Amino acid sequence: MQHPTVYISAQTGIPEASLRLLLTLLLAYPASLVYQGVYGQPPQRVVDDKVQMRQWMQARNRYVLLTGLSLALFFNGQAIYHSLVTCMVCYAWCWLLSARRTAAAAGVWLFNAVYLLWGYFAMASNDYEISWTMPQCVLCLRWMGLAFDFVDGGQKTRQKEDPTRRPLSFGADSPLETLPPFMHVLAYCYYPSAFLIGPQFSFSLYQRWLSMVPENSWVRVRHQTMYAVRCFLGGLFYLAVQQLIGSRFPSSYLITNEFAARPALERFGLFWLTGKFVFTKYLGVWLLTEGATAGFGLGYEGQKDGKHRFAGLCNVDPVQYETVRSINHIIASFNVNTNYWSKYYVFKRLMWVGNKHVSQFATLFFLASWHGIHHLGYFATFLLEFLDLMAERILRDWLIVLGIDAAFQRNRVTRGLQSFLAWFLCKTVLYYAGITFDLLDLSNAHKAYSTVYYYAHWGLGFLLVSGFFLPRRAAVKKMD
Repeated sequence: MQHPTVYISAQTGIPEASLRLLLTLLLAYPASLVYQGVYGQPPQRVVDDKVQMRQWMQARNRYVLLTGLSLALFFNGQAIYHSLVTCMVCYAWCWLLSARRTAAAAGVWLFNAVYLLWGYFAMASNDYEISWTMPQCVLCLRWMGLAFDFVDGGQKTRQKEDPTRRPLSFGADSPLETLPPFMHVLAYCYYPSAFLIGPQFSFSLYQRWLSMVPENSWVRVRHQTMYAVRCFLGGLFYLAVQQLIGSRFPSSYLITNEFAARPALERFGLFWLTGKFVFTKYLGVWLLTEGATAGFGLGYEGQKDGKHRFAGLCNVDPVQYETVRSINHIIASFNVNTNYWSKYYVFKRLMWVGNKHVSQFATLFFLASWHGIHHLGYFATFLLEFLDLMAERILRDWLIVLGIDAAFQRNRVTRGLQSFLAWFLCKTVLYYAGITFDLLDLSNAHKAYSTVYYYAHWGLGFLLVSGFFLPRRAAVKKMD
């Protein structure tokens, strides 16, 4: 029996896999509405009775599990067994080795890494795969993070952390003292609005959300609805821009003879625009899933300045992303919760190395492998990110040493010019690296970069070499 989206695809001309992805994301919205209507606000008699409140939490968990499994079945079809097998094996491994948690975590990491990379090779093609490997890569990080939280919870002496210094997605309460019930972990893995493309968050946050009793007021409901609608419309806007404009700038055009025959200035302009639209679709789908997550109330941050805030699991900040003037700002505004996950479960776990650059390189290597080792374009992209971060720091030091930074601060006009140049340079670096990410194949990336003379690679190399000639006062200025 064919999937229902096959018939819709035949009638509309939309690629079937893309249509199935979009419909799965959209179906999380009615699921969140039903949740809020039935389970969102427990009656006061339930809140006052601990036994009834526990039963209410179990009912919430069952709803999340059933809707999540239904959406996963809709997206994956028979291939849902991959994620089910992963959950059963990982949970059994943690349960059997509950007295040796480090070994349990090592087993979970190894199993998920091997299973995911095998899936990438099994489903490999020359294009992006919208298949069971997409939710599997999200599940991979979810289980790896839970395994580390299980290890942390078993440590007798743990360093206390300031909760205000941690994001909502991975709070200071993330360590798990005991292995949670299997049905709760399963619902956490299949969370309806987050199992497919994220966002990542800790099991502890899910536990807190299950027991949450939100303020019973129309103000909260209105703020929640407005935020969800804003994310929904923002997501549709980015997807519409991608479909109407971005589709005219496919990265595959950059490797054609027609593109190579264009005048140099045109090639540079088209190359820049193509790189820009590489990322537009990601902003669209992340905003869609953020709206549904806000609808469930999972990203609720509390009340501030009289306004209820639901952006706790924001995976992209469109305003910051579109106006960034630093590569670090890109990291803080794009795929936010995956970056948080990498920070707390990979980067900070490598502090024993004693070298920040080595830890950073290893983290980016992990992320490249997570995207897929069958495409070297991922490794080239993350290597560029690592080198760009180093080059940006060197460039900033040179601007201070040469007095250029101080000259830009003279008046409003020069400060505005500095902001524009920083924005343009930052975006150019991002879009340049995005071409390799989209083309995947290194030989195709070589063809594309050759048409623009590898201009960013040359600039990057020049800056990195110039770092060896920085005067000592630049290093002193940085320390100050």
